[in-house]
Amino acid sequence: LLRGSEAGEVAAMTKYEVTLDKGAIGRVPVAVNEIRALVFEGEPAELTQARVSVGNGAFARATALLDKIAADQVTRDFIKQDIEFYKAYCASRLALSGEGEIADAGKQLNTFVRNYPDNFHYLEAAETMGDLLMASGRYDFAEKQYAELAKAPWSSYKMRAAVSLGRSLQAQGKQAEAIQQFDSALGMSDDGVDSQNQKLSATLGKAVSLADTGKTSDAVKIIQKVIQDADLSQKELHARAYNALGNCYEKSKQTKEALFAFLRVDVVYSNVPEQHAEALAHLVNLWKAVGNEEQSREARETLLQRHGNSKWAKQVQ
Repeated sequence: LLRGSEAGEVAAMTKYEVTLDKGAIGRVPVAVNEIRALVFEGEPAELTQARVSVGNGAFARATALLDKIAADQVTRDFIKQDIEFYKAYCASRLALSGEGEIADAGKQLNTFVRNYPDNFHYLEAAETMGDLLMASGRYDFAEKQYAELAKAPWSSYKMRAAVSLGRSLQAQGKQAEAIQQFDSALGMSDDGVDSQNQKLSATLGKAVSLADTGKTSDAVKIIQKVIQDADLSQKELHARAYNALGNCYEKSKQTKEALFAFLRVDVVYSNVPEQHAEALAHLVNLWKAVGNEEQSREARETLLQRHGNSKWAKQVQ
């Protein structure tokens, strides 16, 4: 759970709720937005370790661990479902960072969603499917996946949907509509631990759209405030923020400031693959701009080695 832990046998599961049988106490429902992970008695050690790796952004390591699990090791259906989800999720995150094929990951994730529509990972799978579709330029289909989050009964998930829709609109150059989505998320009421993080993500998204409409100085102030307010554990949010800051400085011809912003992602947040790939692509050109050809070559080599199938790698080839 997000706070503390609960013990009991999983008696039932839906996309919104897991019911635990706690013996004499009876059955206790736990909302999905309160669950960080389920750990099953008797599950393979590799699954337990893979969850930790996923939490640390080490998707390749998690995949290697999951691949070690023999089918005959798994007898309980809920454990099987967890393994299948994490395999598909890791494949998706790796593909998004250029370490795999988006189409293959999408098929794997779609199979999970189709086979287990009542699994408690469903909403996370739908969001990730949306990210894959957006990366493929299939924005209409991506937005349908994000709309699944908006159907959830919690504000934090409705915020996630609005933020994701906003990013999709950004990618299409529809900045005014994107800002509407981010403002929508900012206007929703808080209902859990994740709400504040989503509001910071919405604030960051709005800043990116403002920068793209020429209001870079305003955007820089907003992004710096997001960095200040975001919890240090929110690594993806920080990585996104520093990349956004770097983009603002580039737009303003502040080369050294841009270099330091993207370098921060390379040094501190290299375990956030999608953001790391973006930072490296910018560093290739920025190191050249300050006359450091060797660092530029190193950034290019790292990008091609670690994120070779990403859109960012294609820009420097």
